[in-house]
Amino acid sequence: MECNKIAKGLADRDAVVKQAISLFSAKFNYFVENVNKMDVLFSSSFAQLQDVGKPFTRCGHTRRYLQFITGPPPRLYNKTTETVYPLPIGGEIKQWTGRHCPVKGCNFELLLYNVGNPARTFPLCPNCFNNPNPEFGPQPGDEDTANTKPGDEEDEAKEKSIRRMAGKNMIRECPHPDKHPLIEEMTVSPDVSYLFSFLYIMIHI
Repeated sequence: MECNKIAKGLADRDAVVKQAISLFSAKFNYFVENVNKMDVLFSSSFAQLQDVGKPFTRCGHTRRYLQFITGPPPRLYNKTTETVYPLPIGGEIKQWTGRHCPVKGCNFELLLYNVGNPARTFPLCPNCFNNPNPEFGPQPGDEDTANTKPGDEEDEAKEKSIRRMAGKNMIRECPHPDKHPLIEEMTVSPDVSYLFSFLYIMIHI
């Protein structure tokens, strides 16, 4: 409103600027003088990460349990290292029974990722999902569109649109690339890898 008055010649620019600076200065000084009240406000409104979630799976580095925070967004939290591991969005995260990631130096306990309609279940390593190894190929959803099969262009475009809106963790397929050792050891045939992976997991749950 004051800017409109300046534009119409009804107010002096310097006077308006001086008044605005004085107002913001007073607000800033008030905040500084009362900043201690912010701790009380935040503590009553927000919980600390170490106080939420439940022990869910073990970290491969510290062997400590990671807290599962349902979110949104869903994530795992290591109290010892204060490390956060975001998890894929779009499906359901489930516990598994002590299986470990076969990638050298990882050794994180695995989870199960249930997604799709009809639902499919895939193994999920929280460490590899957040720290992908380029040698295993592109992450799901990041593949070059040139590799899209004929007739799948529309579905591919929709998938990329959803991921752009929801963030890179929106995963509606296997959360790991096909060359990840975890996926390769479950693949019986390249042509029906997802089917056999699904059957293998369902038999061992």
